[in-house]
Amino acid sequence: MNATAKYAKNVWDGLKSSLVGMQITGKYLLQKPITVQYPLERLPIPNRYRGIHYLEQEKCINCLACARACPIDCIEMDAVRHGKELEWVSFTLDYQKCMFCELCVYPCPKDCIHMGTEFAFVSYDRSEFKHDLLSFKGMAREAKIRMLEAEEKKKRKEAAKAAGQEVADEPESDADAEAES
Repeated sequence: MNATAKYAKNVWDGLKSSLVGMQITGKYLLQKPITVQYPLERLPIPNRYRGIHYLEQEKCINCLACARACPIDCIEMDAVRHGKELEWVSFTLDYQKCMFCELCVYPCPKDCIHMGTEFAFVSYDRSEFKHDLLSFKGMAREAKIRMLEAEEKKKRKEAAKAAGQEVADEPESDADAEAES
């Protein structure tokens, strides 16, 4: 095979492969694009997706069931009890360890910890993977009011006992009901 025939064959093969490629491109040219522009658009997420946790703090009773159920101990809870009321210090989850197994969700008696649908969890710093799930620290306003009312009631009972009187539980007055709301 001489040089001109070899050159002509190479040109023909190149033209043929370009036409095959353009045929595939032409097939998809008039179809609706399927690309999702990620930060602006998102694909629908299935209902059972296991993403980043969220906590309904008002429901939580600090029973530590979720922390005990976690197979790799990535949940740490700290709260101080004041009678029946909780003063929250921390509720952290270390996502460097978490394997998103959802085993912490099921044992919760108050159903207050859930797996969310957020999945974009990117960072350049490892310290950002330790999340505090609390929406507030300390005590909730309503819990402080209930605690102060209980302490006041206890002081009144002790004062009455010291005075030698027997005190029955008093029904709530209208002023007490208004203070709660």
